Amino acid sequence: MRKLPFLFAATLAGLGLAVPGLAQAQDLTTASQRLELAAVAPVACVISTPSVTNQSNASYASTGSASGQVSITELVDGDDATSRASSIELNLPVVCNASHRVRISSANGGLLRAGGSAAGRSGGFQEFLAYQVGIDWAGQSAQLQTTSRDTSIDANQPGKGEMVIRIATPAGGGPLIAGQYSDSIVVEVQPAS
Repeated sequence: MRKLPFLFAATLAGLGLAVPGLAQAQDLTTASQRLELAAVAPVACVISTPSVTNQSNASYASTGSASGQVSITELVDGDDATSRASSIELNLPVVCNASHRVRISSANGGLLRAGGSAAGRSGGFQEFLAYQVGIDWAGQSAQLQTTSRDTSIDANQPGKGEMVIRIATPAGGGPLIAGQYSDSIVVEVQPAS
């Protein structure tokens, strides 16, 4: 009787010793290389298109990706030509990934009649109407009487959420001269330097 398993085992062992590649595979060591990733996140402050939450005698329309227009429905009272109150509240989605400052400014310091002057009084009529702008952001609030031209909020950390802008024109005062009244409010989110 033959003992095949033994011969077979001896043959395999002999093959393993006879093939140089099999012997080398047993002697390999592990190699490694470390890769490090590096990147810089630049400062980014973004303001998106606002939505209107409250409005009275005013409306909002987007005029582009970074602009919009607030229109006052009736600037004067039909009984005495004095200003009618108006108000609007806008929610602006904002993201700023660094400490930053929010600045709001009024170009004219109030609603100014086309061709008029801020000192504008003529025969008991006015051609300028100051108004108020309020801002809530990052747990802080600021109020701007437009004749002061600008106000700001300093945020000492990154912020994300909805900035609330409230615009209100007063009722009363002297009668307003007929014409087109306008102002430009700029909302800036600037990274802290």
